[in-house]
Amino acid sequence: MSEKESNQAEQPGTEGDEESLRGDSSKEGGLADLSELEKIKKELELEKVKAAQELEVGDEDEDEDAREADYLQKLINLTIKFDHHLGMFLMPSYIDCGLKYDHRLVESYTTQLVTIQSFLRLLEKVDGVTREQVTKECVVKLRNVLQQVSKNLVKPLFKEVKLMKKKPKMENLDTFKDNWNDRLLDFQKVCDFEYQILDVKGFQIK
Repeated sequence: MSEKESNQAEQPGTEGDEESLRGDSSKEGGLADLSELEKIKKELELEKVKAAQELEVGDEDEDEDAREADYLQKLINLTIKFDHHLGMFLMPSYIDCGLKYDHRLVESYTTQLVTIQSFLRLLEKVDGVTREQVTKECVVKLRNVLQQVSKNLVKPLFKEVKLMKKKPKMENLDTFKDNWNDRLLDFQKVCDFEYQILDVKGFQIK
């Protein structure tokens, strides 16, 4: 036996061990790659969830802005309609009933309505806390004006009409009553959006 063969005999399986080591090394490399892929996959999933949450928050902000804009527009429309009703229907109703119509008092109320309307129109260009705070103040002021109109103009008129033996022409009076009551219901819905405690239905004509 040669020296080379003797050495090979003394170290059996050396070549096989080398192949085995290469195979293990390859296996470990494959596991490392798989682990890296799993890590990347988890990171992508997290990014996906984060993106979905940000998108949802963005949609909520847009919905809230749309609701605020709609709320503001309804308030503006209501101030216009109440102002219109006082001039177009209440004054002719007083005339039909032969009652004195206090122009100065009515003008003071319509001036207040126009002022509230102007503030609301300015708020269409303002965002954030300022708009919310001033809008709430305008809602309260509008309710206060309507309360005074109801107390000093509307209720006295209908009280006088009930006492009349000969009923006056009712066309303008009925038109005012229907419009007044409908607009108060609209305003109550607007109040309920921000204030559950504000009642304006009590100003309706029975």
